[in-house]
Amino acid sequence: MTQLGSRPVPGPGRRRIVAVGVAALLVAGCGAFRRAPIDVPPGHRVVLGEIVTSGFATPQLILELTREDGSFQEELPIDFERSPFVITLPPGHYLVTRIRVNEQGRTGPESTNFRLAITFDVNDPAVYIGTIKIERVAFLRQLRVTVVDDYEQAVPAIRARYPELPSEITRSLARAA
Repeated sequence: MTQLGSRPVPGPGRRRIVAVGVAALLVAGCGAFRRAPIDVPPGHRVVLGEIVTSGFATPQLILELTREDGSFQEELPIDFERSPFVITLPPGHYLVTRIRVNEQGRTGPESTNFRLAITFDVNDPAVYIGTIKIERVAFLRQLRVTVVDDYEQAVPAIRARYPELPSEITRSLARAA
């Protein structure tokens, strides 16, 4: 006979299966949020810095980088208004040529492009290029770009997330034209 409002109590076998399932989900979830170690391809150097943006309708932006001779191009995604980054690039003189803004969350003709003129050099095994501040001037298609040397604060903060960074990180500050 069944009483109203009572539920059958799961047996010990069922509890064990549920516990194993929950543990598996926790382990998988923790692994999903773990950052990947820095993979430095042969001939590449480590480049670190920070991008600070303001005045854009969305923080989802993409910086387009190209080596001066055109032989290497890279896209640097920006997801927050303040985005520290660690990337690898082959040695050379680099130009940040454009920032792409996708204000409607779609790709295609809706995305907005802004030209930039930022340069930096990558020669040493690990270089800090500074904090690049990109401000969109309200109601205009103009950008104000400044580069700040926050080496003493930025490098230890980035090193805390990436302890495998080389012991020596030289300054090679970007320049806004």
